[in-house]
Order: sequence, then C-alpha cells, then structure tokens
Amino acid sequence: MAAPQTTPLPIGGRVLARPSTSLAPRIMILGGGFAGVTTALELAKRTAGVLPVDITLVSEQNFFLFTPMLAEAATGAVETRHVLYPIRPLCGKWGVEFGEMSVEAIDLDRRRVIVRHRRSAVRQRVHYDKLVLALGATPTVDIAPGAAEHALPFKEAGDAMRIRNHVINLFESAALTDDPWVQRQLLTFIVVGAGHAGTELMAALEELTRGILLSHYPSIRQDSVRLVLVGSTILPQTVTKLAAYAQEQLLARGIEHEKARAAAVSREGLTLKDGRTIPSQCVIWTAGTRVSPVVASLHLPKARDDRLKVNEFFEVEGARDVYALGDNAAQINPHTGAPYVATAQVAIRQARALADVLEAELTGGQKKPFRFRVLGEMVPLSRRTAVADLSGVKLVGFPAWFIWKTIYMLKLPTLAARVRVVLDWTVELFFERDVSELTVKPEQET
Repeated sequence: MAAPQTTPLPIGGRVLARPSTSLAPRIMILGGGFAGVTTALELAKRTAGVLPVDITLVSEQNFFLFTPMLAEAATGAVETRHVLYPIRPLCGKWGVEFGEMSVEAIDLDRRRVIVRHRRSAVRQRVHYDKLVLALGATPTVDIAPGAAEHALPFKEAGDAMRIRNHVINLFESAALTDDPWVQRQLLTFIVVGAGHAGTELMAALEELTRGILLSHYPSIRQDSVRLVLVGSTILPQTVTKLAAYAQEQLLARGIEHEKARAAAVSREGLTLKDGRTIPSQCVIWTAGTRVSPVVASLHLPKARDDRLKVNEFFEVEGARDVYALGDNAAQINPHTGAPYVATAQVAIRQARALADVLEAELTGGQKKPFRFRVLGEMVPLSRRTAVADLSGVKLVGFPAWFIWKTIYMLKLPTLAARVRVVLDWTVELFFERDVSELTVKPEQET
C-alpha cells in the first residue's frame, strides 16, 4: 500500500496579541529554560517604563522547569508540580508576550521565525528586530542502538514521573516471585551517564530503593537491589575536585561504577562495549545532549558540538542582531580558555549579562563583556548529604546538603514556589515518603 500523501501546513496567522510599531523594536527570545526566561524577565525589568520595546518569549512548554531538583522529583522527595512554574504569570507581570509554540525554522535573511502550536495546523511567522537563541539541548539517545526504544530519558518533568512509576512497578513485580535471579534482574537499576544529572539521579535512586522501598517489601531480599552508574568518569565536566568526593560517597553506599561505555540497550538490559551484558528492566539514559535541531540547522560558525560561536557580548558570528547563550552558545571562558559549561549557574549569569548588553544597545550605552568565574559547584547525593566546592572551600555531608538546599531554594522563581518546596522537605523530615504508583489509564471508548 502506498504511503498517504501529506499536505504542507499553511503559513499565516500571528502569535502576538499586539503588533509591533515602528518605534518599538521586537526582541524575540526562543526557549523557556533558565537562559530564555531569565533574559526575558531581566530585560523587561530594565526597560519597564523607560524604553519602548516589545519582548516576546516562545517556548514549547507553558511552564518553567527547575531542573536542579528534577532528581528529587523523580524519586518523590519533592512533588513534581512544585519544581514547575507557569511561564505566563511570570511574563504577564512584566508585560512580556508569551507564545506556547515550537520553533520549526529561523529565516535569518528575512528576520523571522516560523513557529507552530501543537494544537494548531497553522504555521505562523513572527518578525523580529533582535533574536535571542536559548532553545536548550535534547538528549542524545541515538548513540547506542536500542536506547531510544528501551531506555528511559531523564530531561523533562514527565520523565521524572515515568521513572518514579517504573521503579515502584518493578518492586511490585519483584514481590510476586521468590526466584532470587528474577528479583535481581527486576531490581537492577542502571543510569547511563555519570555527569551531574546521572550522578544526582543515581544517588536519589539509592535512597528511594534501598532506603525506603525495601522496607515495604519483606519478601524481597536485601541484596536484590543493584545500582550501576555507567560512565568513564564521574562528573567529567567538573572544574573543581568534586568528582573524587562524589565517587567516594557513591561507592560507600554500594553503588557500582562501571567505566566501560554503553554499546546497546535491549529488553534484556544494557550491553557494554567490552561485550558484557547487565540484565536489567530499568535503564535510564542521561549520557550526553545535543544542541537544539533548529540551532544545529543554521548555517553559521559552530563549535564541534554544534553550539554557535559567540563573542563576549553573546553576538553570534556571521549573523547580525542574533544572540545565543546557555546550551546554544560556545562562549569562551577567559579564565580557562575553554567554552563555558552549560549549567544553570552559568546560564543565569549569561542571561543577566545579555539583558545588560541589549539594554546598552537600545540606549546607546557602553556594552560590558561577559567575564564570569564559576563560583563553585555542588552535587546533592540524597540521604541528607552532598558534596560542595565553594571557591575552594570543600564541604561534604550534611553541611554541603544544607547549603545546596538553601541556595537552590532561593533560586526558585517565586515565593510561592519556595514555600511549597520547603514544605515538601519539612514533611519528609518527619513523615514517611509517599510511594504510591501514580499511573493513569487510557480512556476507554464507549
């Protein structure tokens, strides 16, 4: 049977509630993560009541995800909704126009962006005077055969909920058998990727599985739970000495560190490059990301990882009035000579600096180059412990955990979000964590 013919979607419509005027340049910001949202809000604050400028923020999701707490959400330490915040109230407070749209293409010559809402069949064209690229990155699941089909990604809020449900479901399945080999296979949890996301998630899984779930399943042997972190090096991008501290903590808690690279993922488990297979029903993929496909498709100078080359003012090489930051920018750190690592800490500082640059360009002021030295790093390892290196001051255990909690709680976008997360943490100090499996059945046709 021949494949059905597809009809190109029409182009038309308008995202914005109000049109631009000749006196108000439109600054269009693509991306609803740390970089995009912070740039939009910081620029709006600087120009409110001072400069006639229209700021438009476009994002596929209508919420901002606080990714540093995603591992806690995946294991139930905080409610998943409490690490999300709707973008519209943030934008509305400062007069920023928001479009819940996916970006399909960028026409640099005509200065327009082609976007479309997933609920609409109409593509829309939006003109810009200045364009900010903060589209983030996507997981690289195609570097190993079977990863896209059989591994669980760990990037979005939905991923956190699926991982939590799957872990609890595997414990329920293991409780139905007395075969120790079957239990071992069901309760072997593998995280591929030993960067910040993978390390934090593995530590959180150890607390959830061995520290909480095992106590509710008396028929499951204590040694049935196996946790494997796969990666040649733990925290390979760290610029401090956190890696050694983190590895020591993980190994002390019985977490295996497998240095062989992942070769393939199947229903049976994970196959390594050296030919060994680790039987498992839960392989979670955090190994690497790639720049947004829209950014990668631009015919502009790029680094080896497809991030756009930008100068100290975030200006993209080869494109006028186009700026990039965060995961989309290969900006050189003058203190190290290497590109800045794409972390939340760097993205927030870049966003504030870019807002200053844009304000200076609009007012004819002096632009300031971005010169940021990483203040330190912190990695939460659950069980009220963490590792931290704060400008050379090294902390391990509860003090590092408390500082991490305090700093990231203060980075949440609103007071309401901070109160909700603090309440979650407080409840967990005195009460048992909820281990309900929150499955949603598909609607049945009548």
